[in-house]
Amino acid sequence: MEVPGELAAMLAGEHGPTRQKAARLVTDLALAAGANQFTKASNAHVSGVSVITGGVGLRRFLADLASDGDAKVAIPTTLNSAGCDSSKIDQMGIDYPDFMILQAEIVTSYWEMGIQTTLSCTPYDHDSESSSGIGSWAESNAVCFANTYTDLATNRESGLSALSTALTGWAPLWGLHLQSNRKPNILVKVECNLADPTDFSVLGDWIGRQIEPEWSLPFGPMPRIQGLPASATFEMKKALTAAAAN
Repeated sequence: MEVPGELAAMLAGEHGPTRQKAARLVTDLALAAGANQFTKASNAHVSGVSVITGGVGLRRFLADLASDGDAKVAIPTTLNSAGCDSSKIDQMGIDYPDFMILQAEIVTSYWEMGIQTTLSCTPYDHDSESSSGIGSWAESNAVCFANTYTDLATNRESGLSALSTALTGWAPLWGLHLQSNRKPNILVKVECNLADPTDFSVLGDWIGRQIEPEWSLPFGPMPRIQGLPASATFEMKKALTAAAAN
């Protein structure tokens, strides 16, 4: 495995304990994926925000990372949606003790690490046209949109792997980062009129439902869709990829 000098320095602890932990995870992920090289990442999108799904472990883990004064992300990084909009908490009926207080702790820890607390599962809403290079995104619909409509190449990351890349700026070079793995493996021919975002959403959902578990698709289904209108709007494209990914 070829470990870049910058990443090796992080592994040695020269950039603080938090980056050392992140670098260890990045290299462990490379071993697990069979990647023998690393690549600089352009940006990241981190999931793992709700206290209901993350619990005490997530709160403590993030607080520990953020306690290191040097623990700032190395690349532009956005944050996935949280468990609840604070202004709607009374209407949500969430049965979880001190939910908003604990949720705020998690968001604050991410903020202290320099992550943009966008709290959205659609990072491409912010600047999709300029997205390029290698990304580390941990949100299914966002990964589908980026790989379909932008020049950004990203695997479907976990929240932890995306955070590790965000903190180090490095990612294992594998999967959909490689052009050889980005070939369509399903052909879809559209022979009907698609007039609004709902039509695109129905199409995306239909495509997703055709995938059989026993199909051998190492890097997931990558449909080539023929017959889409050239005039499709941003909202239509968004509806298609979001429904297909989910």
